[in-house]
Amino acid sequence: MKSMVKIFIDHEQLLKVMNILTEVGITGFYIYEYKGMSPSVWKDFRLREDPEMTLDAIRNFSEPGVSVNTVVSSNKCERLVQSLEQGLKGKRFTVIIQPVTSIKVRGD
Repeated sequence: MKSMVKIFIDHEQLLKVMNILTEVGITGFYIYEYKGMSPSVWKDFRLREDPEMTLDAIRNFSEPGVSVNTVVSSNKCERLVQSLEQGLKGKRFTVIIQPVTSIKVRGD
């Protein structure tokens, strides 16, 4: 079975994660840059239902991050997570693993 692995990291860790992917034998991945807030920061907010105020708070308090995404076979998935835990020890990161039930690729 295949799994979609989503790795959320601070942008400073991008090259380290790319090297870990390569060491595990993963050469295909895609990256999203985003700005987000951790639950520990967000929990103290008490905003009125004012969209502009909410957007201003997000702009002012969010941090840049990167999501590195790849689809791997189940045998590489556990090895990848272990390698990330070792390689990013002491660094903030989140890994989400989702089963992939179907992949359809249409090439030109």
